Parts: sequence; structure tokens; C-alpha cells
Amino acid sequence: MKTHAIHGAGPGIPKCPGGLLSRREFLRTTSAAALALPEAVVAESEVEGGSIRRAPVSLGLCARYDFDAVRRELGRMLEALGSVGALVRRKHVTVKVNLVNTSAEDVAGIPLWLTVTVHPVVARALGSLLVGYGARSVTFCDQLPFRALGPEAFAGYGFDLAEFNAAMDGRARFVNTRNRGLHSTYAWVKVPGSPELATAWEVNRAYVDTDVLVSLGKLKSHVSGGITAGMKNLFGVPPSSLYGDDLKDEPDEEAKDYRGRTMHDCTRAPFTSSGSFNGRSVERDHGFNVPRFIVDLNAAFPIDLVVIDGISTIQSAEGWWLGSMVAVTRPGVLIAGCNAVCTDAVAAATMGFDPDAPDRSWPFVNGANYLAMARRKGLGENRIAGIEIGGVGLDRARFGCQPTYRRRAS
Repeated sequence: MKTHAIHGAGPGIPKCPGGLLSRREFLRTTSAAALALPEAVVAESEVEGGSIRRAPVSLGLCARYDFDAVRRELGRMLEALGSVGALVRRKHVTVKVNLVNTSAEDVAGIPLWLTVTVHPVVARALGSLLVGYGARSVTFCDQLPFRALGPEAFAGYGFDLAEFNAAMDGRARFVNTRNRGLHSTYAWVKVPGSPELATAWEVNRAYVDTDVLVSLGKLKSHVSGGITAGMKNLFGVPPSSLYGDDLKDEPDEEAKDYRGRTMHDCTRAPFTSSGSFNGRSVERDHGFNVPRFIVDLNAAFPIDLVVIDGISTIQSAEGWWLGSMVAVTRPGVLIAGCNAVCTDAVAAATMGFDPDAPDRSWPFVNGANYLAMARRKGLGENRIAGIEIGGVGLDRARFGCQPTYRRRAS
């Protein structure tokens, strides 16, 4: 039922797609063969498959988390992208929200939705717009460290289901995807093409049994990936029940811990039903492993729409656990696009970084530039000169984020 966006034919930079292919059909096809890139791409010799995807990105400014103001600005941005309405009309939409592995922390008394997680107002405004475009349902999900699998797991992040449904005509759902949930089986999704580290992912079916996949990310620094935006947000897709640090020697539906040992340090393989990692990771080199997993996740789960909350966030480090290294900043920025690589590249440029910077240089100081790697695989354009940027424009949106720190190898 999940749909993959197909760009129309012809050269140049297409608007958001109108033609849709069943995502179940798409994922089944790419499980058996390498990913066939769409025709609306520009040929480049250094790219796997010889072609690369492009789509426009829209930038907006919003000073505070006022629902009406956020909805109005985000609505203008989505309209500028093209046929978002055609993408979601009469469709079931899954929104992967960028939350984190606790809801009980803050940064010097500042709540986490102003620092490290997507603000509920942005999520509610986006949901309201998607329903306004005719979406049949909108499911907000992430892997959360709570036994509850429904709305209770989201409460500590400021997500109130009654408030969402009041703004969304009762079409909102909240799902904690830390295990297989209410489904009888997991989804097994192969990574098409030439995987970096993961040949397949085993995940909650919420990310497959849907028509449209949206990544709703928080704009912030990240020590391993350089930045967090739309693509890094998919790091929360693999469930704790198969990938979690609290597993002993087998899968556990009660597990709820993070995935550091399997996807950062790579000192243990996940307990998936079949081998899914290719053994090319480097133990304890998070800067090598994390960017490559980001690319493998985005190859396996193509994102149809990215929205990034950069109204209030953090810089210089990725979480409260780093204490005085964390600084709160208020860029007042919203970012949206229909290609995840293009959108993340513009996000990096908005932060004052070069999205095509060499590996081991700012902001990718601890490892690989996942954006350049994704371009070489044909997933999207990361060079600003090749991306159409609409809305307020890059000059007005750029705020000059402090990069995360250089971490010595252990």
C-alpha cells in the first residue's frame, strides 16, 4: 500500500511527483533487483547507475511555535513544492517523527521540544495540512523507550492525541514502533543497489504498510552524521526488539533501549530473522558506521516528503547528555522538500555548512559525508548549485550553526 514517488520524464528539476507506484510493489521489486532510478534525472558519470535525482526545496521563517503561524508558513512552503496534495490525497500517510530515547530530560530547564525533538506544534500543523489535502489518515510514529505502544508513549514529548485529532478531523494515530506492535510479523526490506553496511532491515510494518512516508526531522548538529535533518531521522526505524542495546542473546518484544552497539559501535549484529549486515562496518568508529547506515536506510525506505523543524534547536552537540557543550539557538527556520538528499543539503547550507564538504571536515568532522555518499548512489543532489531553492531563499534563512566537536577515536 505504501507509495513511492515517481518523477516525470525529461531533464531539469521536477516538481513533487504526481505519478505514484504502490510502495509494497516498489519495495518488492527492489528487493529482487537493484534500484531502477527514475527518468527525470541528470546523468553523471560518477554516480552509481549514471543518474541522480533532483527536486526543489522550500525555506520558510517562523519566529515562534504558534500553531496558526506555523501552519500558515508551512502551508505556503508545501504549495510552492508543487503537487503535495496529489501525493497524499485519499492516501494513508506515515510520519516518522524525530523524537529521542527519553522524554524526561531537558537542557538547563529548557524542554526537549525546544532543543532536540520535533515540536508538537509543527507536527500538528503538518498533520492538519495533510488532512486538508485529503489524507485518509496520518500516523505519527517513532521508536520510543516505553512499554506503551500508543498515545501514552508520546505524552512526555508534548504530543497529545486529542489535540492532534481536533486539528485533523480525527484522522491522527500515534504508534510506538519499538517492536512489531499490533502486527503479527515484521517487514523485511532489502537495501537496493550496492549496500554500504546493511543488506536489509527488519522493521515494524508501519513503515511499509502505508501509502506515503514523511520524515519530520529536527535540525541540529550530530557528532557522527554531521547534522540531523530528514535522512538521519530514519535511524529511529530499526526496532529495539531486534537491534536494541538491552537485548541479551535473542529478540525480545519487551526491549526498549537504544541501538548503539549495533548501529554506532557495531560490536554486535542485530537479532534479525536472517543475516542483514555485511560485515564491512568498523568497530567503534561511529563516524564511519553511522553515515553509511543513514544511506542504507534511505535507500531502503524512500522518503516522499521531508519537513524539518529548525525554529528552536541546539548546536555544537547533539544532546543534553553532553552538558555544557550544548548550546540552544533559535534559527526560526522551516525546511521542506520532496527529495531527502536535496532537502538535507539545503538544511546543511542553512546551518552555514558546505553539504559537499570532504569527509572528516566540518560538519562531518568525525567521519563520512553521508550527503555526498547518497549522491554517488543516485539518491539525490547534495550540491547547492544543482538544487532549486524556493521560499525566503538561502541568504535570509542561513543562521550559522556551531558544528559539533571533533571526537578522538577510542
